[in-house]
Amino acid sequence: MTYDELNEENPYWLTDFFCESDFSARCVVFFSSNFTSNHQVTRGILRALVKIKQNGVAIKRDHFVQANKYLNVAGAVMILDMLSAEEIEQMVGQYLCKHYNLPELFDAEKIEV
Repeated sequence: MTYDELNEENPYWLTDFFCESDFSARCVVFFSSNFTSNHQVTRGILRALVKIKQNGVAIKRDHFVQANKYLNVAGAVMILDMLSAEEIEQMVGQYLCKHYNLPELFDAEKIEV
């Protein structure tokens, strides 16, 4: 689920990120949600978290919990399976930046949901 075929240089970069710390807690939280069985949703969430990490934030278990909570709510009003990984990344990234009072790292103009 964390394989990224679009990254020819290292298609396992999201796997590396996911497994780098707190693996068991991340697995329980992340893969207990049904929507993470969709490859686009999984890639979008992980890309958002990587981008936040690249901006100096230590990613903890709660970041995964909050991303799942947000998508649970969003999934009640839209069909998540119809969204691209980029749209999921933008949605989750914007929510997490707002939730954790981080600087805006995701362009609000790109989302057309």
